[in-house]
Amino acid sequence: MKLNVILFFLIILITSQVLAQEVTVKGIVKNLPDSVEFINFSTNEGYHYMKINNGKFEFKVHAGSGKDKLNHAYFVLTKSEFPSLQNLQDALFDRSEVSWEKDPIAILIDSNQMELEIDAKEKLALVNGSQINKQNSEMQKLAREKRKIYEQKILPQEEVAKWGLAENLKIAQKYPSSLLTINYVNNLLKDPFMGAGLKQLTHGSLDTINNLIAEIKTHQLPDGSLDELLKNQELANNRYQLKDGIPFPEIKLSTLKNKEINIKDVLNQADYIVVDFWATWCKPCLAQHPEYERIALESKKNIKFIGISVDKQVDTWSAHLNNHPLKYDNFWFGDDTSNTLRDSLGLNSFPTYMIIESKSGKVIRAGFNIEKMEEVLATLE
Repeated sequence: MKLNVILFFLIILITSQVLAQEVTVKGIVKNLPDSVEFINFSTNEGYHYMKINNGKFEFKVHAGSGKDKLNHAYFVLTKSEFPSLQNLQDALFDRSEVSWEKDPIAILIDSNQMELEIDAKEKLALVNGSQINKQNSEMQKLAREKRKIYEQKILPQEEVAKWGLAENLKIAQKYPSSLLTINYVNNLLKDPFMGAGLKQLTHGSLDTINNLIAEIKTHQLPDGSLDELLKNQELANNRYQLKDGIPFPEIKLSTLKNKEINIKDVLNQADYIVVDFWATWCKPCLAQHPEYERIALESKKNIKFIGISVDKQVDTWSAHLNNHPLKYDNFWFGDDTSNTLRDSLGLNSFPTYMIIESKSGKVIRAGFNIEKMEEVLATLE
């Protein structure tokens, strides 16, 4: 946790160098508690603080204010005086008066004259006339909503992360020419866990990202800003692409009776094997089970339908099937810590359907929707 905070401050302090100039940042603080007396302000060029005067503040600092770089800065409102950034960071780490999760109010310096309204209760800053800061505030507000949902434990963490990603992409779509959008999408493509709290992107979210990048490319952007994004897009699309015409990996599966079998034993049971990759935490997977079962029961005899669960715990999977039995064979592959399925098949989202030709042991179709399944099956001999 502390490492994340250190990285947060490093981003502030070592943002790409730009020509520093004097920047005036002033404004008012509304919903100010009586206990709060000081406003602390950190930019990539240094740290400043002052006593709030009748709800007002003004800083004259040296900072980069060009529009071709992201110039991060943040405020923290405190009742105590913190004469150095180190003092403030210690307090944020210790959570003695303020905490790094809730108190930093981030802005982006995009002008040498900035007027703000800070909401002390919501911990958000409204920067007059700044589109990138409007976007930044929307993303901060969403991050706080996401944290509340996490803390309430209403939904599994994976579902909250997927919801947060979808909402963040909606915000990004409103600002396709923003450097903040480019930076956010870059982080998602490079590391979905750090960018969205997900082990991997779903194919649906990757489609949204690809459409967003197509829109970004139509706008006039600073030189070089797209280079890294397009490189990461190509790498991600290659990594997440479902693969046809390759051998299905020689994995071992567990049955409901806790017996281990080889996938080859399953392939020997029919000419074609249809596989549903799913998990108990995947709501779309569970919603599609009745339709998958119907198709399985009505299909040709030379086609075998199976389910392969990627649940981390075998007990979770078996308990679900004991309570919700299905009329086709189901197997548990387990926690794919070695990324066998991802690396060999491009499997990154669920549910995913694949068809294996038993004779060759190769995947001949992958990634189709269940609505298209009967149409795809009709092409098989």
